[in-house]
Parts: sequence; C-alpha cells; structure tokens
Amino acid sequence: MRFAIAGGGVAGLAAGLAVARAGHSAVVVERDEVSARTAADAAFDVARKGIPHFQQPHTFLPRGRRVLRELAPDVIATLLEVGAEEQDVAARLSGARQRGDEDLVYLWVRRPVIEWALRRAAAAEPDVRLLSGRHIRGLLRGEDGSARGLLLDGGERIAADLVVDALGRYRCPPDWPRAAAEPSDCGAIYYCRYFALADGVEHLTGPWLLNPRGDLGYLGFNTFRGDNRTFAVILLVPGTDRDLRILRDPAAWMAAASAISPLDIMTSPDYGRPITGVMPMAGLANVDRTAGTGVPGLVPVGDALCHTDPAFAYGLSFSLIHAHALGRASAAHATPVGITDAYLADVGPEARERYAFAVQTDAARTSAWSGQPVDIGHRDGCYPLFAFGAALATAPHDDHILRRTIGRIGLLDRVSVFDSDTELHDRIEDIWARLMRRPPPPPGPPRDQLLRTARSAP
Repeated sequence: MRFAIAGGGVAGLAAGLAVARAGHSAVVVERDEVSARTAADAAFDVARKGIPHFQQPHTFLPRGRRVLRELAPDVIATLLEVGAEEQDVAARLSGARQRGDEDLVYLWVRRPVIEWALRRAAAAEPDVRLLSGRHIRGLLRGEDGSARGLLLDGGERIAADLVVDALGRYRCPPDWPRAAAEPSDCGAIYYCRYFALADGVEHLTGPWLLNPRGDLGYLGFNTFRGDNRTFAVILLVPGTDRDLRILRDPAAWMAAASAISPLDIMTSPDYGRPITGVMPMAGLANVDRTAGTGVPGLVPVGDALCHTDPAFAYGLSFSLIHAHALGRASAAHATPVGITDAYLADVGPEARERYAFAVQTDAARTSAWSGQPVDIGHRDGCYPLFAFGAALATAPHDDHILRRTIGRIGLLDRVSVFDSDTELHDRIEDIWARLMRRPPPPPGPPRDQLLRTARSAP
C-alpha cells in the first residue's frame, strides 16, 4: 500500500518510518527546504516557516521515549550519539525498583535535533521518499470522494491509497478537510529562552521532582533540559495581562528571571549564557479533531488530530504514539477504511482524554492567576491543580506518588489510574499538609514589584 504524507515535521517523518517498517511505501511532502544530509548542528539553521514553534522547547515524555525505542531504536541511538541526555526519574525512589520503573525516563533533546534524526532515518529507509520545498495545493479525491493522493505546486500529482494529514496546527491548503472543532484558549503566553551551561557547571538539582518549576500566583515558570548541556527557561503569563508582555524584551525578561528563585541562579553569567533571544509563543488553544475528517482514506496524526497547551508537552510524544499506531493498523489491515477505523479507535480515546485534562487544568490555572481562591491541597478543592501541582510537590517524598505522578504527566498511564486511586489522594493530602506547616517562601516578588524590576532593566 502507498501512503502520501502531507507534512515533514516530527509527525510526518515518524508516520513515514512507521508505515515503511510495517511493509508499505510512503512519500513525505514538506513545504520547507530541508535536507537529511546536514549535520546535527546545522539543523538549527534550517528555516522552518511552516513550524513557528520549531525552536521552542520540546520534551520527550517517558511514553514518547518508550514508543520511539519500539518504533525506531536507531533514532534513539543517533540522538544519544549527538548529545541527547536521559534523566532517570526512578533514581529519586527511596525503595527498591519495581517492574515498569525502567520507563520513568525523560529524553532531553531540542526539537531541531529530533527532526534531524528522524529525517536521517527516513531518508535511509528504502520505501520512504522525501520531497522538500514543495507546496501542497490540495487533496486528490476518488470518484467516491475518498482521499487518493496529493496535488502539488506545478500540477504534480502524488497518487496514494491513503493520505496522512501531518500538517500540524497551523496553515493548511485551501479547502483541506478537517473535523470541525471548537478551540479552547490555553489562557497563557509563553516567553522562552535557551541557555548553555557554563564550563564546569552541571544542571541544577534540588527538591523538585524533575527540573525547577513554580508559580507566583500571577505567572508561572518552567525549565527543560536540552541536548549538549543546554536548557530552556520559560515564563508563562496570563494572555490577558498586557503589562507582562514587556517580557518579550530580552533585558526585561532577564531582569524578571533574576528576581525569581532559582531562575536567578540559572540565568546568571556564572551558570549559563543565553544562546537564543526571547521566543514568544501566543495564540495557543486546545483543539480536539478526533471526530475524524469524514473523508475516507484521510488520516490525521499529531497536532492535526489533537493539540493541547504546550505546558503539558504532549505534542512530540503524541506524534510518535500516533505514528506507531498507524504502523500497527497498516500491518493488521489491508484496506484504507480498515486502517483508518483501527487507527482512530486506537488513538482517539486517549487523545480526547488528554484534551479534556488540558482544558480543565488550563481553566483552573486561569482562575488562580485571576486572583480567585483555589485549594490545591485537597482532592475536593481544585482537583486539576491538586492532581498536578500538589502531586508534583509531594512526589519526591513518596514512591507511590512519584510513580503515579510521572505515569500521569509522562503519558505512561491513562488519567483514570491516578484519578481512581484514593490511597494516592490520601497520601498527597497528608504530605501536603505536613509540608504546609512550614510553607516555603514565594519563589518571586508580587506582580507590581516584578513589573517595576522588568521596566527598570537597562
């Protein structure tokens, strides 16, 4: 069977690999001029106009790492060879390891390197053809209305038995069929910046479960490791707070970071040097398109199927999960309809579940940032933030909480595993109450003081 894949980002490349390794052929069409023959370092110089978030932080959640090991262990090996780093969260366990703990591992690597490694593997696959610098003008249809290929610029036609929509969350060709969806605003703007560790310095360790993160009550911050001793710092601010948009200015951003613990250490010259400017990311929404396109033979993967707030870092892992599922469906079924139905039945329920989780958590975060009182220390209070913030804070103190929390945020478990565990909820409440007897000081100043600091930056 022949697959035509619209889009050559992570989802499209992974889908091409998956169906080829299931015994089919694939043509991957990408609008940007990209090459599989460049070195890993050159991936950062590629102009990816079709992917505005190309340089933004991306995370291999534990489930994404596991899926990639199953789908393409050669890609994992390549990433580790060029400087990706693994972080074994199970090392934080106080007791003996259990079955499944081997999956509690994050793979830290920047998005350009991920895509470079996937493209390199796809280019080496005999049954994958990569076309770059080509614009898709539309979908070819059969007499029955089914998807039968792609129409490219210049009138070229790519005939196929099944078309994969890996065009992501942004622009599609005119009249491109997608399931109707009602976007839910994430409620936040992200201001990100990458740094390289100074010589002799190692990644910061502390009481947090993974990497430093926190909330000041009116904005949040998060950090991610990258490959080759790099890391990203992200300031998340309410989309409605126009004053805080000053953080797009590098001097204001650095001044604000220097007023927040432990970002003051991480952004100091002795710890790291900035290697990018401030990269804003706005206009973000949660969108569920799992209802299907209504066009037989057209299969959406990655963000084309469902995309969520980048704070949860689902995008990269879901791209791999969807590609792997498409490969399995194509190995088990002989018709486009059979593949499509099996694939959507496989990935749809989990995507809808995570979409609902993201919408609920975003709404709770927006309420907290607007000044409404929220109780995150009890399951009967603000449950979305209890299951996220309180769980992360208490996980380093209890092995059961740690496993369940990483299982939830790392996509290793379905959401119900955490939600139905009453013993887990008891432990979180008890440990949270104990921690709050001597609550830690706020990680940063009040909003007005932070604004004054940012505005006074030279």
